[in-house]
Formats: sequence, structure tokens, C-alpha cells
Amino acid sequence: MSAPVSAEQAWQDLQRIRVPQERVYDEVEKRASGDPRATYAMTATVWVFLVAMGLDIPKWGLWLLLVGYFAAMGALVVAYSRRTRVQLHRSRYSWRSGATFVAGGVISGGTVVLSGRLVDALALPYGSVIQATLWAASFLLFVGPANRWAVSPLRRRGARTLDERADR
Repeated sequence: MSAPVSAEQAWQDLQRIRVPQERVYDEVEKRASGDPRATYAMTATVWVFLVAMGLDIPKWGLWLLLVGYFAAMGALVVAYSRRTRVQLHRSRYSWRSGATFVAGGVISGGTVVLSGRLVDALALPYGSVIQATLWAASFLLFVGPANRWAVSPLRRRGARTLDERADR
């Protein structure tokens, strides 16, 4: 048996839930559009890696480069994942998050391959620098709008979920 609840009390309970949830969505949207330091640090790390891959280095140098690259990327992941104040449950990620990840991989990989072919076909000097710079430009142009697009439906989905709960 349930006790009767006044409409006023139900409204206050709903507001107590909704306000913190809105703050969560505000933080997620801010993270998707603000603080570009992680993006620039990752772009610089990959740029250096792509430039170094174009150099004629011995096999031990290649292995050293790979270890350094993975260590630098790991350090970035650790440093910037600790700064995240809000961690959403995995169910809060929509299909847009997965689509953004796949599209980023296709754009990044496609840029590296196509710019590599272009540099080889034209026999350009400093090909790895050109290739890395083209990759960095395409990555930076993609990542901002893609992140905002991926998290934009979270607020609407959260509001819809709350409305469905209120109807029950």
C-alpha cells in the first residue's frame, strides 16, 4: 500500500532530482566544448610520432619511438581522465558516441593514408612533416564539432527519462 502524495510534494521531489541532473549535463557539455589542452597535447604527440615515423631510423629506434609514443599517450589518458569530474554511466552514451569514435578513426586513418600517397606520388621533401600536419589539421577540425554533436542529445534524453519516471 502506498501513502497518498500531494502534487506539491511530488513536484518538489522532481525538482530535487532534476536540478543535479541538469548540472551533470552542463558539465558534460562543457567538457565536450571546452578545455582544449587535452586535444592539443594529443595532437602534438601524434604529430611528433608521425614526423618521426617518416625518418630513416634503425629498428631499435623504431621500437624506442613506439614505446615513447604509447607512454606519452598513456600519460595523457591518465592525466586527463583524473580531471574529469563527471563520469556518466555507460547507458548515458548514445549511438552518436560510437559513431563519433568510428568516424574519427576513419578520418584520421584516411588522412594519414591519402596524404602519404600524395607525398609519395609528388615526391615532396619533408613528406612526413606534410603528412603529420595534414593529419593534425583534419583531426582538430573534426574533434570539436564531433564531440559537441555526440553529447548534444544527452540533455534531451535525460529530460525524457525523467518525464517517463514522473508519469509512472
